[in-house]
Amino acid sequence: MRRLVSWFVRDPVAANLLMILILVGSVFGSLKIGKEFFPNIPSDYINITKSYPGAGPTEVEEQIVIPIEEAIYNLEGVAEIDSVANRGYGRVGVEVEIGYDRDTLVNEIKTRVNAITTFPQDSEEEIVVAQDKRTIVMRLAVYGNVDKRVVKKFAQKIRDDIARLPSVESADLVGESRPQIEIELSELDMRRYGISFEQVSNAIRRSSINVPAGSIDGERGTIQLQARGQSYTEEDFREIVLASPLDGSVIRVRDVATVRETEERKNFLMRFNGENAVQIDVLIASQDPDVQASSYAVREYIENQSNLMPAVIKIEPVTDLSQPFSDRLNLLSGNALGGLVLVFIVLMLFLNPMLAFWVSAGIGIAYAGALWILPSVGVSINMLSMFAFLLILGIVVDDAIIVGESVYRYKENGYDGLEASELGTHAVLKPVTLAVISTMVLFVPMLFLPGAWAKAAYSIPMVTLVALSFSLIESLLILPYHLVGVKVETAPKHPVAKYVQATREICANSLSRFAAKIYRPLLKNALEWRYLTVLSFLLALSISITLVSAGYIKQAFFPNVPNDFIILTIRMPDSYPSENLFRLVERAETALKSIETDAKLIANRENSTFIKSAVSFLNNQEITIFASLTPGTTSQTDPTLIGERWIHHIGAIPEAEELRAAATFGPPRFDDFSVLLLSDDSEQLEEAGQFMKNALSNIAGVTRIRDDARTGNHDLNIELLPYANNLGISLLDVANQVRQGFHGDKAQRIARGRDDMQVMVKYPEKDRRKVETLTEMRVRGADGVEVPFNSVAKINYVPGYASIERDNRQRSLQITAWAAGEGIDNNQISSLVYSDVAADLSRRYPNVTILKDGGGKEQGDFYREAARDFSIALIVIYSLMAIAFKSYLKPLGILSAVPFGIMGALFGHLIVGIEFSLFSFLGVFAASGVVVNDNLVLIERISELRRNGLSVTDALQQAGEDRFRPIILTSITTFVGLVPILLETSMQAQFLIPMVTSLAFGVLFASSVTLLFVPCIYLLGAQAKHRWSGIGSMIESSLGDS
Repeated sequence: MRRLVSWFVRDPVAANLLMILILVGSVFGSLKIGKEFFPNIPSDYINITKSYPGAGPTEVEEQIVIPIEEAIYNLEGVAEIDSVANRGYGRVGVEVEIGYDRDTLVNEIKTRVNAITTFPQDSEEEIVVAQDKRTIVMRLAVYGNVDKRVVKKFAQKIRDDIARLPSVESADLVGESRPQIEIELSELDMRRYGISFEQVSNAIRRSSINVPAGSIDGERGTIQLQARGQSYTEEDFREIVLASPLDGSVIRVRDVATVRETEERKNFLMRFNGENAVQIDVLIASQDPDVQASSYAVREYIENQSNLMPAVIKIEPVTDLSQPFSDRLNLLSGNALGGLVLVFIVLMLFLNPMLAFWVSAGIGIAYAGALWILPSVGVSINMLSMFAFLLILGIVVDDAIIVGESVYRYKENGYDGLEASELGTHAVLKPVTLAVISTMVLFVPMLFLPGAWAKAAYSIPMVTLVALSFSLIESLLILPYHLVGVKVETAPKHPVAKYVQATREICANSLSRFAAKIYRPLLKNALEWRYLTVLSFLLALSISITLVSAGYIKQAFFPNVPNDFIILTIRMPDSYPSENLFRLVERAETALKSIETDAKLIANRENSTFIKSAVSFLNNQEITIFASLTPGTTSQTDPTLIGERWIHHIGAIPEAEELRAAATFGPPRFDDFSVLLLSDDSEQLEEAGQFMKNALSNIAGVTRIRDDARTGNHDLNIELLPYANNLGISLLDVANQVRQGFHGDKAQRIARGRDDMQVMVKYPEKDRRKVETLTEMRVRGADGVEVPFNSVAKINYVPGYASIERDNRQRSLQITAWAAGEGIDNNQISSLVYSDVAADLSRRYPNVTILKDGGGKEQGDFYREAARDFSIALIVIYSLMAIAFKSYLKPLGILSAVPFGIMGALFGHLIVGIEFSLFSFLGVFAASGVVVNDNLVLIERISELRRNGLSVTDALQQAGEDRFRPIILTSITTFVGLVPILLETSMQAQFLIPMVTSLAFGVLFASSVTLLFVPCIYLLGAQAKHRWSGIGSMIESSLGDS
């Protein structure tokens, strides 16, 4: 390596060509690299869904979900299974084991599920798909104050046009419901005309049909024969003939039934700003994504199309990721430039101007190299990779500072340019190389952390690893040659230059005087009182840990970052009437308008309005409203407060199972604590759930205790009476006729244009809502005899469910709670629950298993894997250093400061006043790398002085003074480079601040550790080694005398 460095120092063509190659490569890389708001996360989840129309959750669980679970649970590659049984369909989710091929598992699951022979006859074909997370670049609302079918027709055309745009992968309609023809027969009319549901369905199947009938190959060519009688509209179906009595009359569908076109999904609604709407999700191209180009193409299409659309139909973007992408790009670019300027100014104050310039230029070369390589390793320009460039601004300059400072020191000692560059680089070759490799090793574990958000953060370590690689190349092969021409400063002649130099000399001399007059005596005292010094640092470390355990430093798996939209969710029980659901949507929309005049919100408002737009969804019993905030609102008013006031204006909804407003970015954070109960015994599971909720209610500060059990109305269980057998009527006959009347008999399923439409024969809607319709219906035997339902069957009320949750082949019950009191958080609730409550619950309910769930489980998995990978990284670093230094003790001294980097990160979070989160932990990795770098430089200098004959104490004091400037400069530049983002108040920056805080304060606090604590540890280690060697000599001497 020394020869390679010497060659590049003495061959200017090689150094310059390498630099030009990197810069040219960055141009090609920047043209090729994708641009997306958030990195595409590979999915490790497989969904299996199967419909069973008309069935309740219990039937779906028994006949759909459990058979699928039992068929696939023992497949290789299945890590976990979670399932849900709903009304009409079941879903089984499979988490793929890490390292197992997902597509292979999909095929194996399909094979197993296809082999199941016990599925109900009326169930539909299952769908097995890998759940890929696709990037939606824009959401468009096509809306108007017209019929929903008109809006849908235009939305379909717009969807097709947008999907053809070159920068768009696909476009999906959201908020549409398939049309359905309903032919409604009352019990009275069926008895009057002597017909049944089945007869009407059969008549439709016989008449409403297109049949190809072959062809005639004649002299004039081929003539196709066909019968075309397919019905498509209400009018077509009304005219279908049901019967032709002997009197010559004709009975048509319209004579005995009401025919109407409706929607397959009943409790369904989508509106944009109060008007009927359909949403179009625009997905970015998966290959070479470019969020800005995609957005521009769609907006250009909207502008052109708006002039061609009727005035009653409007198109408006609801969300557009290109805007926050551009905001983030501008934010980070500006802060990176500001950080670079600050770094250059700091270097200028303490180093030669040309030396400071070339050291700062190394940052640009390292970034250019990263842009060249990143497209090849699957990293795009996204909000995380952009942040990574800012994060490492101060890190990539560290090795250049060390090399530049070493070369300049040789020049000050009288060596010429070439010799100084060569010898100066050689002098720090080993510590710089080891330092960069060590930092890279500490970032490697971040590539393998579990969890979706950790996988999304893949961009951060990859950018760092590539940039550090080029930083090392630049520092050792390009920078030394450029420093050849840097001359030792002489007195300038220009007045401005004189002033600048005078200022610089004051700063540089002040730093040197501080090192000689203050730091060296302080270090001497610390070494004399080494035990007290070490204990003081250990005490500070223990205090930081205590602050966490005592709750002064709050913890959250995901940072609490305000969003620029609010999501309102209202979930009502199955017993809540449909007409009331639509009124509740209007009530929530009206309450949203009331926010604009809310006295508690308008005091600090600068914008004219809070709300930009609102999209309302009603699907079954759940209402969801997405309210987009006016740009700039989040910087003036807390979105969480807006959400709280929105709920206040809605007012109390006693029947609601869920009512919440989410106003933060990332995973929902409505619950601080979550626990999962599992059991095959549903009765014990419910009792254990109530026991757990009662126990949580007794913990001070814990509120909003709830579970995810969704109990519906009572189910009606039909039992056959003995008399039915005498009439030849079976339970199947009764069940099928009840199903035909209330769920409907599917007469046909046809394609009408772009729609897949069902034709259902059933009771009128008003009759389907009454239990009396069931008890008053007639059951028809095979011989056509009609008997009252009550004479052949009876009904029993049994407990019902709106849905049934399952986890790993057992019924599950999730219980959540909110820590609202001071000094109480998730960790404290968990400690109380798992130390006391869990044991008591297990004794009372032996068939119930208790598991951590939700954020607690994910957080535990993340920190467990992170601690393991971090420990492995430290072992690897120790091994590398032990080999390089040929010592077992020196690497321990180098690594001893790593815990204090964590201490600095914790104190930083306390000072800034933010929670310690997932991204805070990632910042600790980065801080540890910088800390190791500083310690390496110090230990290497100590070893060099020891080889030159200095005593341990003298070597420690001299090395501390010699390396004081580069250590302080690396710490200051790292901290200063992050100051712009640390002080940023925009919404885009809040997501980044936890990681920046860990790195900035971790490095800042660790400098004192490197300069004071490490020398004391080194001295204690040297003394211990001396004592052990003395004991060994005495033992050898005594053995020799004997």
